[in-house]
Amino acid sequence: MTHKILAVLTLLLFVITPCFAALKKTTSDDEVRIGILSWRGPLGFEKRWEATEEYLTQAIDRPVTIIPLEFEGVLPAVKEGKVDFFTADPSMFMSAKKQYGASEVLTMKLNSADSVGAVLFTRSTNDQVHSLDDLSGKKFGALQRWSFGGWQMAEKEFRDTGIDPYPFLHTLRFYDKPSAVVRAVLNGQVDAGTIPSSLLERMARRGYLDMSEVKILNEKKYADFPYACSTELYPGFPLAKTATVDKKLASYIAAALRVLQPSDQILKDARINGWVDPLDYTEIKLVQSELRGGGYTGKRY
Repeated sequence: MTHKILAVLTLLLFVITPCFAALKKTTSDDEVRIGILSWRGPLGFEKRWEATEEYLTQAIDRPVTIIPLEFEGVLPAVKEGKVDFFTADPSMFMSAKKQYGASEVLTMKLNSADSVGAVLFTRSTNDQVHSLDDLSGKKFGALQRWSFGGWQMAEKEFRDTGIDPYPFLHTLRFYDKPSAVVRAVLNGQVDAGTIPSSLLERMARRGYLDMSEVKILNEKKYADFPYACSTELYPGFPLAKTATVDKKLASYIAAALRVLQPSDQILKDARINGWVDPLDYTEIKLVQSELRGGGYTGKRY
């Protein structure tokens, strides 16, 4: 592992040595804390991000600590100054930007795509549901109301077709994890559900389901997006800095992460494909204004 990190550092330092020299002169040895959004909390987290932590520590010559943040912990961590940088879903990030002055640094490239979408699905054997219209009076499963990929994208899709999902659906049940939504659909506890795109395929690769068991609703196809999708595509998860973080430090963190390639073990361990210049998140604010739940609040409904 160490020799692979050193190989990447060699390339990095060759390209931007002057930048890092300036960093050492203008910053202290204080720890840099990066909060990474984690569905599973600390489960398996350290192993995934250990190489990134070690790489950044060497790259900027300051101790870097990467910590897991569950959804409900992100905004409090930003508000209370527990992190300097953080990843978040787009809706959560826009709320942190509006409330606490956070700003985007990079966009995380997940699974060969830097955009995100959501998929709506039912059991393949469900002969009563073939479209969004067929969900009238039915039970529907989603993640927390404030999750952008876990409900808000789907809510906007309903509204774009002229449907207010709250009176339209008989029951709207919220779950803590995507796997719980999938189980609820397959077990018939709900008639259909929604989760972020790519998770069905990931569960299928791990043997938790067969894609033939599900039927995609309102399916949309996009070039360069290889996953089942039922919604518009939106900019992916940002890495953001808090309001108090020096812009120079943010630029050096960005430079260090941007040069990593999908073939690097650092990214393979983290299960992502890289980091790119931040995408435009303006559209997320517009989507939030249209939704009943609005932006991310951290509250459970």
